[in-house]
Amino acid sequence: MPVSENVAVIDVGSNSIKLLIAGPGKGRDRLETVFAETIETRISQGISGELPSLTDKAMQAGLETICELVRLAQEYHPRATSIVATSAVRDALNGMDFSAMVYEATGMEMQVLSGKEEASLIGKGLRCEPQIAGIHKFIQMDIGGGSLELIRFEHDQIIQALSLQLGAVRLTERFVADKDAAIDQATEAAIREHVQAAITQSGFNFAPNSMPFIATGGAFTVTRAVLATQAGTTLENFSPVLDRMQIQQLKNKVMALPLHERMCIPHLPASRADIIPSALITIEQVMQLSQRSEIIHSLFNLRYGVAAELLRK
Repeated sequence: MPVSENVAVIDVGSNSIKLLIAGPGKGRDRLETVFAETIETRISQGISGELPSLTDKAMQAGLETICELVRLAQEYHPRATSIVATSAVRDALNGMDFSAMVYEATGMEMQVLSGKEEASLIGKGLRCEPQIAGIHKFIQMDIGGGSLELIRFEHDQIIQALSLQLGAVRLTERFVADKDAAIDQATEAAIREHVQAAITQSGFNFAPNSMPFIATGGAFTVTRAVLATQAGTTLENFSPVLDRMQIQQLKNKVMALPLHERMCIPHLPASRADIIPSALITIEQVMQLSQRSEIIHSLFNLRYGVAAELLRK
């Protein structure tokens, strides 16, 4: 069977592993999403320790997920396939062991992105987003399980890009002593203080506060989906513009619930129920530091940037 014009990207993230099949879209920097799949596979469990390592169980689960997504990708006969890994594999002492396991099982090299490469590709993915086609200056935030990326764009150029160890899994493991209980105010304050210190020390420039703030990553997708359900609609029909009050109200709600009750919230994946409070605390704190009252959610993130690169080759 002939090879298609499509490309395949498998994004091995800290919380989930995602597959994107994309083809050329109409117009410059446009992609057509042919197929997408996300499998919640938290390979980052334990990554916040003094000697950060992937557990044998996490690596086996991650390998099985990658093999399944490779199988799904092959059904579309892509002309190129790329497997990329981010914070969890990058920071793990045994990350190369996991990469070797992936190569042995699939015959494909897994590219472990540096923080700068990850930030750059997230930015390139966002340039494929139709709703920001006319915006030439903006700031982007992407929050995952292991890291938080901040990127400043001006006229298609990355002016500043940072990758900070402020992912939701990492913060939860460090600050939440009892993951089954509700989150108390002391824990929230500790997370806020840590996030504020890391971002302040990074020297990231958020000014002026009129510059649009774009958000990507699973935490924002889940937040928008939950808010959409509460409003009686779907994520696609719910405004991508999220205001700080909405995020604060959702944060207060999930913090007040023990884990087993959080797991019952519609469209909040059970596998993310333990980390969503840390994610929302972080998002709210970043919005406060950046003096933003709203943030625009986009689904065009890292894997779209990788796909755009593959399509250009």
